[in-house]
Parts: sequence; structure tokens; C-alpha cells
Amino acid sequence: MTKKQLLDLIAEYPDNAEVVIEVHDTTLNEDLYDFTLDPISWTRFNTDNTSENMHELRLCPIQTQEQ
Repeated sequence: MTKKQLLDLIAEYPDNAEVVIEVHDTTLNEDLYDFTLDPISWTRFNTDNTSENMHELRLCPIQTQEQ
């Protein structure tokens, strides 16, 4: 994925969206990895009857094939 592709994918999300690395049942070694982007949005309801939209941008590495 190029920088432009990544910026295009995340452009609609606010600047304060959390960015996390999500690793599924895999072992990662020292290497360069492609990744997928899994944007998650939800509404958090607070105890004072207010709500706020929350956003998390999950970068998920794609495991390389052993050769």
C-alpha cells in the first residue's frame, strides 16, 4: 500500500481517531509487511446522557508466505 492509498482510505476519519496494530493468530518476525485497514466506528454513551462518536483505525499485517 502506498502512502497516498493509505491517506485516501483514512481521509474521512477525524484526526483524533486512534490508530492500532491488530495481530491475529500469527507470529510476526522482523520483516516488512503489507497490511489491511479495518476502520471501526461506534457511539459511546456516557453516564451524563451524552454520546460521542468514536473511531479506531486498525492496521492488520498480512503474514508473508514462507518460502
